[in-house]
Amino acid sequence: MATKKIGLLLEAEVSPGGRARFEKRYQAATGIAVSPGTPEHYQSQSNKWGAELRVYFNDHAMATVLKASGVHVEGPRRGYKSGEYKYRFNDNQRWWKLVENEGLRLGLN
Repeated sequence: MATKKIGLLLEAEVSPGGRARFEKRYQAATGIAVSPGTPEHYQSQSNKWGAELRVYFNDHAMATVLKASGVHVEGPRRGYKSGEYKYRFNDNQRWWKLVENEGLRLGLN
């Protein structure tokens, strides 16, 4: 059965000290073992304090709803991924809800 793409890109940048916790939780939620670079949208960076979990998207209506619910949405954006995605938000709780409750995964969904 083909999965319909909804145009959300999930990305994770995690500190070396947070990797084990992130990878364990992600595998428990998805059944998929990850490591930095596999998939490409998961990175470990020494300049991070914890995890920066981001969602990129282009849907203006979604941006409006998220903003109205109190989510800090960046956009329209310039810089990293701005040619591909107009908006992004950094919200670890919402990111995990998308993975654990909605079945989304790292990368394009």
